[in-house]
Amino acid sequence: MYSGPMLAFLADIAAFPLLMLALAGGAMGFSVEAFARAAHSGEAQTAALTIAFLAGVSEMLGQSVILVINRVALYRFLASLAFTGFTYVLTALAWALSAVAVAPLTRLGVLGPHEIAGVFGVVSLAFAPRLFGVFSIAPYFGQALGNLLEAFAMALAVFGLHAGFGLPLHAAVFCGGAGWLLSYGVRSYLGHLLARPLGRVRLFVSGSALDKTPKQIIEDLARRLGVEGDT
Repeated sequence: MYSGPMLAFLADIAAFPLLMLALAGGAMGFSVEAFARAAHSGEAQTAALTIAFLAGVSEMLGQSVILVINRVALYRFLASLAFTGFTYVLTALAWALSAVAVAPLTRLGVLGPHEIAGVFGVVSLAFAPRLFGVFSIAPYFGQALGNLLEAFAMALAVFGLHAGFGLPLHAAVFCGGAGWLLSYGVRSYLGHLLARPLGRVRLFVSGSALDKTPKQIIEDLARRLGVEGDT
């Protein structure tokens, strides 16, 4: 029979997915409580980071049609999921750091270096809508859905800064929006500067290029099925 500490450990493991579901559902429902927990609870912050990671995994699952077409090995497939998941977590971190960096411009003094973990948790939780990123592969509405999820995440980040830290709405819009723009600029610059090495890393991890549009993916799939049908 299991001992008391073992049962408590198993209960904690079982409770974590439920916490993630509750936080993700609350976030997409603009719940003040969900974002307040992400701002101030270490456990909720861990769950929020996991949500951001799984959002990246979801997007990669949509793109994984490319991997299936090219028949990559299972370990490469799993590595690609993890790689994209960690990319999302790093994106959330860059966004959070940028939001804290621009916060002094509001002259409110609400966000400081001691709030980085909380802002990171809030921004990560705002990625909850992108858990549906797997559907962005759809050939007709995938691009529009991806843009919608991006806008939804932005709105949640602004709301989260407002609800989690008591920022006035205009300050939350500024910190969330300017933080996103600053992080986007940095990521775009570094992405351009490091395009070749990063491309090699991604190709090494996945064994296949992963920068195709939904239309290109469908065309490749149709072409591959046509070739196999002729053989």
